Amino acid sequence: MTMKENYFSDESVPLELLRKRAFNMRWAQQPEGVIPLTAADPDFTVCPPIQEALVRYVREGVMSYVPPEGLLDFREAVAEWMHDTRGFQCEAENVFATDSAASGMAVVARAFLGAEDEALVPAPVDFLLRHTVEAAGAKAVPVLVTRGTTAEQFVAGMEAAITPRTKMLWLCNPHNPLGVVYSREWLKAVAEWAVRKGLKIVSDEIWSDIVYEPHKHVATASLSAEIARNTVTVYGFSKNFALAGLRVGCLICTDPEWKKEIVKVSDAESTVYGVSVLSQVAVIAALRDSREWLAEFVRHLQSQRDYTVDRLRGWPGVKVDPPQGTYVIFPNVTHLDKDGDSERLCARLRDEAKVALVPGLPRWFGQGSSGHLRICFATSRGILKEAFDRLEPVVRRIAAG
Repeated sequence: MTMKENYFSDESVPLELLRKRAFNMRWAQQPEGVIPLTAADPDFTVCPPIQEALVRYVREGVMSYVPPEGLLDFREAVAEWMHDTRGFQCEAENVFATDSAASGMAVVARAFLGAEDEALVPAPVDFLLRHTVEAAGAKAVPVLVTRGTTAEQFVAGMEAAITPRTKMLWLCNPHNPLGVVYSREWLKAVAEWAVRKGLKIVSDEIWSDIVYEPHKHVATASLSAEIARNTVTVYGFSKNFALAGLRVGCLICTDPEWKKEIVKVSDAESTVYGVSVLSQVAVIAALRDSREWLAEFVRHLQSQRDYTVDRLRGWPGVKVDPPQGTYVIFPNVTHLDKDGDSERLCARLRDEAKVALVPGLPRWFGQGSSGHLRICFATSRGILKEAFDRLEPVVRRIAAG
C-alpha cells in the first residue's frame, strides 16, 4: 500500500465511535470527559487493506466452515511473516489459529499443565500469563525480573524456584509492562537452561512487531532446532494491527506431537472451538498488504514514546526508562504513591485530572509492580498532550503534599 494520508493524526482518531465501541477500561467505560491511557489497544482505525478485504469477503456472501486449525492462507501468511520478519523457519503446518492470543495461552496451559504442576512465570508481567496457568489448575511460580535483570540473574532466580513439579517456563518478549526487548544472548542462555531442565517454554510474543530502534526482536523458537522443538510461540494481531475486537491470534509449534495435543485439547476438530473466518481474512490482509502501515505506526509510536518519557521526567520524583518495545510505559511513582496505594492514586488522577491510568497492582502484574503506573501511548499526539497537560498540575499538587 502507499501511504496517502497520516493515519495517526489527531483527526484520524474516531472519538465518537470509540466512546461507543472501545471497552476493556477504555473510552466506552470511562466517565464523560475522561481520557483513557489504559488498556493496550490503539485509538486508530484499522488500516484500509484490512477494511477492504473484510468488505469484499462479506459481499461475496459465503460464510462456510473453515478448517479446524485455520485457513491454509492464514497459516501460510503467518509462516511467511515469521520467515520474513524474524528469520523463524516455521511452516503452515506448525501454525494453529486461536480466538485471540489469550485464548491460545489458555489452550497451551490446559494441554500441558494440571493439578500439582508448576510453571515459572516472570514477575511483574501481564496477569494473563499467571491467570491461564492457574486456570489450568497449576501453580504459577514467580521469578522476579527488572529492566536490568541479566540472563545469569534470571537463571539463578529460576534455579531457586524450580521443583520436581515444575513443567514449564513462560516468557514475555517484548515484556509487558517493563518494555524490555530481550537480546539473543539473554534468550539463548535462559532457553538453553530450560531445555536442560526438561521444561517446555511458552513464549508470549504478541508485542514483537512493536520494537524501537536500535533494538530487534528475536523469536525464542528461532534460536536453535532444539529450543524450537521445546517452545510454543504465542502471537497475536491486536497490538500490531488493532484487531482486538476480532479475537484472533495463533500458536506456532514445530513439534508435531505437542501441536497435535494442543489441537486435541482445544476441541477445534469438533467445531466447539475455532476462529471466525472474517478474523482470519483480516489477518491475511494485515500480513500481506499492510506492512507499510505497520512501519508508519511504529514510527509514530516511537515519537509518542519519546514524548511520554520527556513529560514523565518532569514529574517530581518519578523514575522512568524508555520502553524498548510495546506502547506501554511503567514509571516508578513511589514518590507520589506515599501510602503504597496506586489504585487510590489512579482514582485521584482520574477524578481531578480526568485521565484514566492503570495502577501497578499485583492482580494486574504480579509481584514487583507496586509503586508503578502503566500508561498506554497508542493514541494521537494531541490526545496524549492533552492528557499530560491535565495530569501535570495534579501530580505537582500531590507531590507537594
